[in-house]
Amino acid sequence: MVILLAVLVVGGLVWLVQSRSGRDAPARQAGADAAWVPTRPFEGRTISEADIAGGRIVVSGLTKHYQDVKAVDDLSFAVEPGRVTGFLGPNGAGKTTTLRMLLGLVAPTAGIATIGGVRYADLDEPARRAGGVLEASAAHKGRTGRDHLRIICRATGAPLARADEVLEVVGLAAAGRRKFGGYSLGMRQRLGVAAALIGDPQVLVLDEPANGLDPDGIRWMRDLLRALAAGGRTVLVSSHQLAEVEQLADDLIIIAAGRLVAQGSLASVVGSISHGGRTLVRTPDVAKLTAALDGDAVVTPAGTDEVYVTGVDAAAIGDAARRAGIAIHQLVTQRPDLEDAFLELTKGKAAIR
Repeated sequence: MVILLAVLVVGGLVWLVQSRSGRDAPARQAGADAAWVPTRPFEGRTISEADIAGGRIVVSGLTKHYQDVKAVDDLSFAVEPGRVTGFLGPNGAGKTTTLRMLLGLVAPTAGIATIGGVRYADLDEPARRAGGVLEASAAHKGRTGRDHLRIICRATGAPLARADEVLEVVGLAAAGRRKFGGYSLGMRQRLGVAAALIGDPQVLVLDEPANGLDPDGIRWMRDLLRALAAGGRTVLVSSHQLAEVEQLADDLIIIAAGRLVAQGSLASVVGSISHGGRTLVRTPDVAKLTAALDGDAVVTPAGTDEVYVTGVDAAAIGDAARRAGIAIHQLVTQRPDLEDAFLELTKGKAAIR
């Protein structure tokens, strides 16, 4: 009898607590909705001048030492709003460590990283100011993607409806009620981006966001990031996929061994390397062609009956060959690309850590 009475008392207390919690929850959520004041849909948010000014990323003298390893070494750069900035470097260059310090996940040994002049840890509304994806989204395997996002909404004060909005934005509306354990790597990447977008942030920081995405997903990611930047947001993307960065980025920051090696627009960084272009020439008379070219031409062997010519353009090569009676079987001008620039700028500076 005593045991039965105790069970009834405890059960009553549990019911009372749950009942009160259930009555209070809508009021708390309504208060959060009123305070958050989101502008929907996501793509339609108007970025104010104040927002744009608050989206500038500045890294100054940033340094991080792990015992004898200098992961980041006196690194300084700026990332401007309204542009997609590619953050590049070899393995072990310090990219992820830098992004972690920017988002307050790692304390720097020296220096500072700010968003709108403020450290991430000191932002009033961090979810609304900056969103980050530093690895494929991690969530409970038995929880649905939608519930995972709704938990983040609770934590950040965003309305629960925001979870459905961002699922639509990242193309996971149909998969939102599936359990996370059944998600592919590409779907987990999309869910991570959705989590970063919950606060409709001014700044988006992504580390290898295209990893695991198929070609259609990569194009989707590219279009999304371009749209965000076109709307005035700041987009900083770390990636090893140089061909994709070349299509995506307005600006580049390249680091190696924890130090800055290049910064500027995509065109200026690519144009800074030693050769501004070269012409591949295929001819059976390589020696005769070499003698026919003027003194500004530099001829480098490229293979059987093929040479690279720099210092003069394709028209000058063709004119010289015509005057000398030389047969030209192929004449192709090759411009330097991001891969050429990256390899030249980081040559001898890569480190496997």
